[in-house]
Amino acid sequence: MGIDNRRAGYLMTEHLVRSGAKRVVFVRQPNSAPTVDAREAGYREAMYAMSESFHATESARLDPDDAAAVKALLRMRRPDALVCANDRAAGRLMHTLRRMRVAIPESVRLVGIDDVEYAALLPVPLTTLRQPTSALGEVALSVMLSRVAHPSLPPRDTRLRCDVMVRDSCGSRRPT
Repeated sequence: MGIDNRRAGYLMTEHLVRSGAKRVVFVRQPNSAPTVDAREAGYREAMYAMSESFHATESARLDPDDAAAVKALLRMRRPDALVCANDRAAGRLMHTLRRMRVAIPESVRLVGIDDVEYAALLPVPLTTLRQPTSALGEVALSVMLSRVAHPSLPPRDTRLRCDVMVRDSCGSRRPT
């Protein structure tokens, strides 16, 4: 039960590329959850699908609060866009980039995944993928009640649709 994390990584990467990004890097923290592996796989899939101008996919494992690591990432890989594994990492990275005087989205575009409550309240409102949390709860309850009523039903994997929430951090115009 949940979202398709692979598709989440794909959609956020695709959004950046369609918005004009050329050097997109996937950012994750060390020892991340398995859902992050799926999100990174989606990023790689999107990069390969749009491979005409892309020669390699790149991911970075770093602490988003570590200014030296972030500086090295910017210097060595020269990204114009960053897909963060989740909004928490994106928010922390945004604060580090701002302390370093890196303009978002002018110098680097930044997106996350989850649409946590504070995503729109960050210094540069964060473009992210909204998880349908209420629907997740409703479907989980429905599936559980169905299994209780019919214990012989086969297991099933339910994935819910997510929407890209376009905000200022990606440099794209918001839909009207």
